Amino acid sequence: MNLLDLIRSPHTYFEALKRLPPSSWRLVWLPILAGLLSGLSGALLSRSILDSQALLMYSSSGLRLPSSLLWSLTILLSGAASFISWLVLWGMGQLGAGKTARSGEVYGASFLAPLLWSVVLTILVLLFPPQVTVSAPDISGLQGAALRDVIQKYTLAVQTQYGQSPVVRFSTFMGYAVYLLQFWLAYIGFRTMVPEDRRLAWRGVLYPAMLFLVLGAAALLVAGAVVGMAGGLF
Repeated sequence: MNLLDLIRSPHTYFEALKRLPPSSWRLVWLPILAGLLSGLSGALLSRSILDSQALLMYSSSGLRLPSSLLWSLTILLSGAASFISWLVLWGMGQLGAGKTARSGEVYGASFLAPLLWSVVLTILVLLFPPQVTVSAPDISGLQGAALRDVIQKYTLAVQTQYGQSPVVRFSTFMGYAVYLLQFWLAYIGFRTMVPEDRRLAWRGVLYPAMLFLVLGAAALLVAGAVVGMAGGLF
């Protein structure tokens, strides 16, 4: 069974997978590796953001965090998040498509898409790194509303310039495309595993997709609330 067949001919890959004895943990290494590489590419992509926040933290509190620590945390958190995402996909996919659909293996294989994209993104970022030229403000002696306003303006300027980078815009678009590709591969996998009922394949994809949409919307609301609370602390 050649994993690259998943790109060349997904049906062929899942037919070969179907002939193997069921083992939900067979491809657990794939989402973990995809998450770690995604964390690496994400850290490279957002290096200017991480550096600016570290500089701002040092200016405001005198606390200097090594860049290697920030990078390591980003990569490890991404790997953990990818593994947890696979567990959720496995559970929701099995809930929708049934145990015979082998959702753990199907969704495990689908992580080949973000893995390959992470490799491509790493290369792109090394060739065309986003540039942020906003100078860090002098916040010594500032307190209360004045400090909050300066930090907010600086953060907004950094994020605006960062978001205008072509590679950042392209990576955002491709990120959504990769998610769609991942669910498309999962659908083909479910259709192969349970060919007798197309509805099972659809449920195996739609159940986790709807859950992630709800969680994503909730995360945006929480992030907005946290930003508002953080702003009120200064």
